[in-house]
Amino acid sequence: MTAREGKTKKGKYSSHSLDNTGPRRFLIIEQDKGEIDQQASILLHLAEIAPMALALHSGGKSLHGWFYFERVPEQETSRFMKYAVSLGADPATWTLSQFVRMPDGTRENGKRQAVYFFNPDVIP
Repeated sequence: MTAREGKTKKGKYSSHSLDNTGPRRFLIIEQDKGEIDQQASILLHLAEIAPMALALHSGGKSLHGWFYFERVPEQETSRFMKYAVSLGADPATWTLSQFVRMPDGTRENGKRQAVYFFNPDVIP
C-alpha cells in the first residue's frame, strides 16, 4: 500500500482501493477446488514456471501460493495468471487491491493461516 487511504472509483476514500495500491510484488494464486494435495500439486507445478516464495493454508479449504513477480513485465505476469486460472485458480487475485490471506495470520473464526512452505531465496 502506498497510503492509508485512496479514492475508490466512486470517489470515496477507502483503505481498500486501487488508488493507494503500489506495484505488484507477489502474485497470489488461490484455489478452492480439489483436495489440499491436489492444490499443492498445482502450486508445485506452477513453481516450476515462476519462483514461489510461500504457500499457506487459508485456515479453511484452500492453499495460497505467493509467487514473486516484482518488476516482471505485465504481459509475462498476465500469461502466468491466465495459465493458473486455467488450472483452477481464482482470477480475483489478479486485482492489485484484492485482499488475500496473510502468512501466519488468523481468520475471523480464530483459525491460523499456517505457512506450509517458505523459500526466502527467491526474494532478492
